[in-house]
Amino acid sequence: MKEFLTLKDFFLKYKWHYIWGIICLLIVDSLQLLVPRLLGLFTDTLLAEHVNTALLYRYLYLIIFIAVSMAAFRYLWRLYIIGAARILEKHLRELLFNHLQNLSPRFFLQHKTGELMAHLTNDITAVRSSLGLSVVLLVDAFFLTAVTLIFMFSTADLRLTLLALIPLPFLAFGSQKLGVGVFNRFLKVQETFAELTDTAQENIAAMRVVQAFALEEAEKKRFSRTTVKYMEDNFKLYKLWGFYDPLIYVCGFLSFIIVLIYGGNLVIKGRISLGDFVAFNGYLALLTWPMLALGWVINITQRGRASMQRINRLLEQQSEIIDRPPPLSLKKEDLRDDIIMENVSFQYEQKPVLKNISLTIPHGKITAITGRTGSGKSTLIYLLLRFFEPGQGRILVGGHPISRIPLKLWRQKFGYVPQDNFIFSTTIADNIAFARPGAALEEIKKAAKMVALDKEIESFPAGYNTVVGERGVTLSGGQQQRLALARALLAEPEVLILDDALSSVDITTEEHIINNLQGSNISATVIIISHRLKVLQKAAKILVLEDGCLKEEGTHRELLKQRDLYFMLCQQQLWEEAV
Repeated sequence: MKEFLTLKDFFLKYKWHYIWGIICLLIVDSLQLLVPRLLGLFTDTLLAEHVNTALLYRYLYLIIFIAVSMAAFRYLWRLYIIGAARILEKHLRELLFNHLQNLSPRFFLQHKTGELMAHLTNDITAVRSSLGLSVVLLVDAFFLTAVTLIFMFSTADLRLTLLALIPLPFLAFGSQKLGVGVFNRFLKVQETFAELTDTAQENIAAMRVVQAFALEEAEKKRFSRTTVKYMEDNFKLYKLWGFYDPLIYVCGFLSFIIVLIYGGNLVIKGRISLGDFVAFNGYLALLTWPMLALGWVINITQRGRASMQRINRLLEQQSEIIDRPPPLSLKKEDLRDDIIMENVSFQYEQKPVLKNISLTIPHGKITAITGRTGSGKSTLIYLLLRFFEPGQGRILVGGHPISRIPLKLWRQKFGYVPQDNFIFSTTIADNIAFARPGAALEEIKKAAKMVALDKEIESFPAGYNTVVGERGVTLSGGQQQRLALARALLAEPEVLILDDALSSVDITTEEHIINNLQGSNISATVIIISHRLKVLQKAAKILVLEDGCLKEEGTHRELLKQRDLYFMLCQQQLWEEAV
């Protein structure tokens, strides 16, 4: 059970929940074990020559008292043990979610959303069951089995008890074999469930694309293949598990046959009383439940082990982006300086993306980055944001390597608007205020005005309280981009990065936004990835990338005079506009 060592701190914190729960459960089991003995005494009293009515009523009242006490203590063990399992579910879900928050972007490039959702749903539910219900069943199985056997040995003939227990070794052997099979097959079921979740999530997110290409039937068939695979894996699991209940009932049936034949003969010969025979059969019936419980424990625990193994593999993942020791003790003011790259190279999965780049991004000015598709522009931004670490070289600000600057402090310096903006399914005001929770409405409106979005928002019936759909589906592409830019501006960043962030905005509006940025009192360093000539002309410095290398750098006029790559890109754009 080494898989559950990850939860050691939780068990130490909530150990008394389990201890009190087990105590209450043992009380219930102990009271339950008194019932067969009372029924045996009740039977013998009824068969006596002179029936003692007062004694019969005493037994009856005692049975009622036991029933009420069992109900009370059963409520308490559910409150403690099942309650602790629910707290565990919350703890594990938060632990997993918080861990995901700290992983680097590379991890999310390598793992599908559906797979991660399966960890946060089905896997955690399986672990909760294995540390809630299975604890109850395990205590029941061992305690009831042990005490029932003691009562059976003390109630009846020794040979009768031994003969009745003959089928049990076969049951134990079968349980062990089934447990191994359940573990392996449930692991496969969870992997298939992750695939199913990912297929559904991906298809729903891309529904407009699917419908635009009229591929609904093809996607239905693809999803159907996944559901069939999930169903077949579950069938394989339950075909194996289906052997267990019949095995228990066969063993129990054989035990009852032995008891009826041999025990009945003992009653006839007067070796044991009819009351003892009734009590013995009651204990034998009680023994069937622990055997069933043990089977369920094996099933639930093996499922929990398989799920916990998958969760542990995820928790073992470490972010490659960490604070390098010893971290520098700095303030934001210490980072207001030029950003310098020295001989920076980066490769992704053995493919070189940036090659030996050295450049300076001047503080408080607009720097534009341009180049053909795939030249490494976005990757350069990812290195600045420390989404990735350079393979070689270093990045400095104020003479400090950014790898030594506390990661949180460094990223708080930036306002980032990526190509693919994420809009949350909430109000426009909440979306803009995401980077600064609690911002006043006037500040939100000011940010919207800077990106020329204020009049469009005010034209909506609910204005800034308009709820946008999932991923901003009710907004146009240009509105989504400007909303994301307003969000970044509201955070008052010291470095504003626009990664082709206005590609869906018309040229006039884009120029208006850039003019607003230049004419405002914002003193931020602005880094813009763009191909548009009117934007590039406004930059104090232009960096031209080609095939992962820094091909040219300078102002618009300087680069045109060189009549190299930048000149060709400008000529191409002018020709396209003319056409």
